[in-house]
Amino acid sequence: MRLFDAEFWKLVSDKSLAAIYITDENGKVLYVNDIVVRATGYTKEEIYRMESIFDLSHPEDREDLIRRFREVSGAEPLFYESRYITKDGRERWVWGYTVAVEFAGQKFIIGNWIDVTRAKKLEQRLKESEEFYKTLVEDSLTPIYLIQDGVMVYVNRAFEDATGYRREEIIGKSPFFIIHPEDREIVQKRYLEREKGLRETETYSWRIITKSGDVRWVTARPGKVTYRGKPAVAATAIDTTEIYLLTEELKRRGEYLAFLNKVMRHDIANAITAIRISIEMVMESPERAKKMLPLAMKKADYIIKLINDSRELEKALEELKPVNLADIVRELLEVYRDNDISAKIEDVVVMANEGIRTVINNIIHNALVHGRSGVKVEVCSNEKNGIVRVSDLGDGIPDELKDKIFEEGFTTGEGTGLGLYIARKIVEIYGGKIEVKDNVPKGCIFEIIIPKN
Repeated sequence: MRLFDAEFWKLVSDKSLAAIYITDENGKVLYVNDIVVRATGYTKEEIYRMESIFDLSHPEDREDLIRRFREVSGAEPLFYESRYITKDGRERWVWGYTVAVEFAGQKFIIGNWIDVTRAKKLEQRLKESEEFYKTLVEDSLTPIYLIQDGVMVYVNRAFEDATGYRREEIIGKSPFFIIHPEDREIVQKRYLEREKGLRETETYSWRIITKSGDVRWVTARPGKVTYRGKPAVAATAIDTTEIYLLTEELKRRGEYLAFLNKVMRHDIANAITAIRISIEMVMESPERAKKMLPLAMKKADYIIKLINDSRELEKALEELKPVNLADIVRELLEVYRDNDISAKIEDVVVMANEGIRTVINNIIHNALVHGRSGVKVEVCSNEKNGIVRVSDLGDGIPDELKDKIFEEGFTTGEGTGLGLYIARKIVEIYGGKIEVKDNVPKGCIFEIIIPKN
C-alpha cells in the first residue's frame, strides 16, 4: 500500500481518536470522522444536513466561534476552547485546532478537537479546594503544572511521563528550558503577563523538548490562580503532536494535489491547445507542415516532461525510511561515469525515500549542463544533518537569482521551470533545505541538507 493513497488517509482520519472535520469557508460540513459521531450522538447524515458546524456548538459560544472562524487564514491557525451540545442534550468541552487550506481555487477549513470535559472540570474544581483535589490532580492522565515567581512549584505524574523529567529535576527551577528555543520567548512573555493579571486564561500550543531530546507539541490552558496567598499560573496540558502532524500532513497533501491540479489543468491544457492549433493549421495548409509539426512535437515533449516532473514529487510522499546518501550518489555517478566528475563520499544515513534520488540527480545534471567541467560531488555530515554538496566551475549564479531559481516556473528558457522547485519541495518534505552559494574561484555550490536518521 502506498501511503499517499486517498483511501488509506481517509481510513487514518476516520479511525483517529481526535475529532476531525472539514467545512467550506461558510462552515458547511463536508466531512466528519467516526469519533465526531460517537462524541455528539448524531449520525454523519444528520451532521451533513446541518446548516453549519456551528449548529453543534453551545448557544452561548456560537457567535464568538463564528467570528473567530471567519478570521482563520492559512498562515495563522486557530486554537480555541469551546462547548458543544450532544444529541441527548449533554454539554461537553473541547480544545480545538483549525487551519484554512486552499485547493482548486476554493477555501476549506480543516479542524480537530479533543474532548477535555474532564480536564475542564478538574481545572474549575482546583480553585475550590487545593487539598481535596490534589489527589485527583496527581492521578490525572492530563499533565498539570503550577508556576510561581518564575519557577515550577508543582507537576503531577502525567507531566513527568510527558516530559521525561522527574519532579525533583523540575521543582524550584525555571521551567522554560523545556520549551523549544523557537517558542521560548513567547511562552515566557505570556506567563509573565498572565501572572501579573495582564492576560486572560487562554488555550494555545507550543513545542517542548523532552529529556530524551524528542520535540513534542503540547496544547495547554494556563490561567492565573492564587497559591498560598500569591499569584501563580496553573495549567492543564495535552500532547497534541499526532494531531499537529496529521494536520500538517493533510495540508501538505492538499498543497500537492493543488500543484498537480495546476499542472494538469493549466500547463498541459495550454500545451494541448497549441498542438491542436498546429494540427489544424497543417490540415488547412499542408505546406505549413515543415514549420508547424516540429512545434507540435516540442509541445508534446513538454507535456511528457511535465508529467515526469510531477511524478517525481509524488515519490517524496512515500513513507520515510533510513536512506544512505552515499549509496544513492555512487549509483548516480555510475550513470555519469563518462563525465568529468570527482567525488568524495562518506556513508551518511538520513530519513528520506526514493524522492531523494530525483533531487540529487537534478542537481548533478544541472551542474554538468551549466558548469560544463570540474564538477565535484561530496557526501558528508555534521552533528545533525547529512549533506550532499555539488560544485562546478561554470559561470555561477548572480546573487539576485539565487533565491528565484527555486521558484515555481523559473527557467532560463529551457525545461518546464519545475526541476529545482520540485527538488526544494521534496527536501522540505524531509525537513531539510537546499542552499546555493558561490564557488571559489568561480562557479557555484549546491548543498542538499537533510536531518540524519
